[in-house]
Amino acid sequence: MKSAHHVADRPGERLDRFVADLHTDYNRSHVQDLIRRGKILVDGKKKTPAYRLKGGEHIAIESRAEVWSDFAFEKTVIREDEHLLVMRKPSGFLIHPMNDSWLRAPQAALESDDPNIAGLLLRHRPDSCGAQPRCGIVHRLDRQTSGALVVAKTALAVEHMLEAFKERGVDKVYRAIVMGALDKKTLVDAPIGRRPGRKKIEVTPFGREASTEFRSIEEANGLSLVEAKPKTGRTHQIRVHLGHINLPVIGDPEAFNVKRLAALAALRVPPQPRMMLHAYRIRFDHPESGEPVSFTASLPKDFSDYWKSIKNRP
Repeated sequence: MKSAHHVADRPGERLDRFVADLHTDYNRSHVQDLIRRGKILVDGKKKTPAYRLKGGEHIAIESRAEVWSDFAFEKTVIREDEHLLVMRKPSGFLIHPMNDSWLRAPQAALESDDPNIAGLLLRHRPDSCGAQPRCGIVHRLDRQTSGALVVAKTALAVEHMLEAFKERGVDKVYRAIVMGALDKKTLVDAPIGRRPGRKKIEVTPFGREASTEFRSIEEANGLSLVEAKPKTGRTHQIRVHLGHINLPVIGDPEAFNVKRLAALAALRVPPQPRMMLHAYRIRFDHPESGEPVSFTASLPKDFSDYWKSIKNRP
């Protein structure tokens, strides 16, 4: 883990102001957050944002993001042109930091402890990221979900893609490994939302319209590889609908209660590396030409290796 080191040369200056003046791409609230979390140290010790410098202290600013942001980003790119970047989102990456400080100060995304796509774009595509709202991110994938993600690089593309998602002009195909067997092609039409006073997203009459089409691709040893085509775009829609028909996604912490965990253990399957859900293909009309385009994100190694281990289990 790397740190930037500075020597305090303004006695009496507040620590947060001194750092903010050194890094003009950090706003004051972001600097204060870093100080409170111990990411900025004075002579190796944690201080408050209001700490008054004596002069001569060594100030270390932790560059946590270098641990995750310097990996081979270009290898994730599926297609790129003037208007769009289509990439393979790695599993384990947030779309953006959990709080909204990155919207006020984009550098916060790059300095986050959590690997996130906004930070990657800020580092590897700073011109287009800085020019568009939310770094051009026009849709979301869950943290543990891998697969095809579209980033809009121009104002035209942002407007076009947001409208396409709103008007259901984007076709998406997912792959998932689930517990159980799907006998035939199945359409799940069940509203999704939160029950009053509850945080969990689930099928509920209080939810919004949601529809997903599923078909089985392959079965092995009590598990299935399935394809999902969401007709609507509700949060956690595929996971919730699969759980609703008693085919929970392997590795989904929200889907496995005590009974399901016992049933999974009885199958003696290998431990899953993560939630086994992947955004496999995305189709839409290109914002500039208006022609239909389709992009496929092949199954990542952890996903395909896990399915092979299920099929090869004696």
